[in-house]
Amino acid sequence: MEIDPAENVTRSQSSQPMAGPSQEAPSQRESSVSSMSTLWPVLGMSGSRDTFFGRGGLAVQPLSSTQRIPRVYEVWQEIGSSNTRFCCCGRCVTGPKIDFWYNLCAWFFILIPSGLYFVLCSDYLWHRGLFPLPILTGIVLLTTIIFLLLTSCTDPGILPRRRLRALLPGLEEEVSNTLALPEDLQDCVADGLTPPTLSDLRQSQGYKWCSTCQVMRPPRCSHCDDCGNCVLTFDHHCPFVNNCIGQRNYLYFSAFLVSTGCLSFSVAVGFGIKLLGYAPSPRGSFTGSPLLIIILLLVGLPTAVFLLGVIALMMFHIFLLCTGKTTKEVLTGRTVLQGRSLFERPPSLIHARAQVDTPLDA
Repeated sequence: MEIDPAENVTRSQSSQPMAGPSQEAPSQRESSVSSMSTLWPVLGMSGSRDTFFGRGGLAVQPLSSTQRIPRVYEVWQEIGSSNTRFCCCGRCVTGPKIDFWYNLCAWFFILIPSGLYFVLCSDYLWHRGLFPLPILTGIVLLTTIIFLLLTSCTDPGILPRRRLRALLPGLEEEVSNTLALPEDLQDCVADGLTPPTLSDLRQSQGYKWCSTCQVMRPPRCSHCDDCGNCVLTFDHHCPFVNNCIGQRNYLYFSAFLVSTGCLSFSVAVGFGIKLLGYAPSPRGSFTGSPLLIIILLLVGLPTAVFLLGVIALMMFHIFLLCTGKTTKEVLTGRTVLQGRSLFERPPSLIHARAQVDTPLDA
């Protein structure tokens, strides 16, 4: 008797016992870890060690009780040689450690003169009917600190590297939609060695290939050597705020300059009024304590000089806003007609708190 092969397959399948609760498929987390193994060739990693990102690569193993799912900010240094640092569990993005002393200098010139102003001058001004001046100075000091923190701790517009795009599903499409790349550039995927060929037209429009980040840079986007990232509408790297100034924090930086200028002016005026109160008497001698007068001069004069520098920098950036240029374009003499305006502020593309479906030792 001849048996149909299809019927034989059906019988063999029906004869197998059904899976019970103890024979369930692996958990969803284990499946996601296994599925990520297809990405390791793209990332240039191998499975030669038991750790997440070891010296020899990555080992794709089932998630154990001592492992957890990491977030992007936890593996940031492993997926690229960027100097960007994350604070507050990935909620704050700031620059390299080498800028620490510059940033400390900025805080010193903001807090020390302001503190001495309130200690030495506020009471004097208050009792002479000039009480609005200390109140205004306090408000401006608060806004200056807020805008400095926003500038320092905001993603300036980092363009995700190729490795990060491979780790986060949907990120490549989100980047393409945000950048609105032309169709002939959307499919430019590098093999890590040979960059895509750009036409003369695209190069004249400002499109470039970054061999470090392995991404296509849109117009006005530049690679910052200090931070190690490509930044959208890159203006400059400012060590005093410990961050790049780009698409997403330029307005914060501009507001910080304006607030700092107003604060310096208010502090200088307060010291000046205090010194005038100690003007020489008809006998030709100062009426105040010599030590206090020396302190006022030592703080007031540098504050006035600092004010002039801040005003000059503020006027320069007002010029940039009016002309639609960036600091780099002015310094290099190359202006790109296309690209985003500094007034635009797209959402962040790095998703520092997004989970990466790979195990990390707890």
